[in-house]
Amino acid sequence: MNGSKDMLFSLIVPTLNRREEVGRLLASIEAQTCRDFEVIIVDQNPGDLLDAVCREFAGRLPLRHLKVEKPGAARARNHGLQSAQGSIINFPDDDCEFTPDLLLQVADRFREGADLDAFFVRAIDPVSREDSVIKSAAGSQWVNCGNIYRTTCEATMFARRNVFEDVGLMDEGLGVGTAFGAEEGADFVLRALYMKKRLYYDPVLLMYHPQKVAQYGAKEWARAYNYGKGFGRLSVKHLLLFRRPGAVFRFLYFQTRSTVAFLLYLCLLKPERSRYYFNFILGRLAGAFHSWREFWNAAGIARGRGSPA
Repeated sequence: MNGSKDMLFSLIVPTLNRREEVGRLLASIEAQTCRDFEVIIVDQNPGDLLDAVCREFAGRLPLRHLKVEKPGAARARNHGLQSAQGSIINFPDDDCEFTPDLLLQVADRFREGADLDAFFVRAIDPVSREDSVIKSAAGSQWVNCGNIYRTTCEATMFARRNVFEDVGLMDEGLGVGTAFGAEEGADFVLRALYMKKRLYYDPVLLMYHPQKVAQYGAKEWARAYNYGKGFGRLSVKHLLLFRRPGAVFRFLYFQTRSTVAFLLYLCLLKPERSRYYFNFILGRLAGAFHSWREFWNAAGIARGRGSPA
């Protein structure tokens, strides 16, 4: 990673199968009151889906269009990071949009907090104006292992470059494009916390992100199962490789919540929504089962060399 102190933000956008959404994101970046940034589009499409959009905005923004052959959101983020020049890194999803003063507000927060390693904003749906991606905490707070699912998301993270140099890259075995379709962001945040990085969340600063769950049908059932697998893998990884027993309690907590939701909607005669939560339950179990041997073996090697955490 060859950073430059001459540029503040590197906005790295992994994208696949979206064109209009990317155009809206770039338009919102173009409207920023802070102009100290670069945009890196990491294009995972096999064809020329984004070529015209990128050509259009390249004349109006400091934009680089990188094409990669192998898909995977975490892999694409890591690829873009290798050529990023900014001192603060953000990974907006390709269907996000920035509020006009977002970068200026984030820059001010980093200037005020010299010891701040990463800063998280709140994602809301642009139509309903309600929380999107996660159920966000109401108040600003320091991020810890107990509140990461109310304060953090990889798309809303603005992190100093040195955090990646210390903590490492995103886990390419987790997230969209893999068999374990989520949790690469939580994995990175947990590893940063283990290294005593200072992470802060403030819901006053906003980013737009459409709420994904609209209809509880086959597509959402599959998404729930795949996301659950990612959580199961994350839990086993942090229990065995990083020797964090909190991973067990986190796993049981979310399994219990999903079980309650599954039974509640079953009793309310809402089978589609009930199955959504049941698939989360099954996915977490499957992800943990399929990851156990791998991390057990890796933990055995790590024990021979000393603790990885």
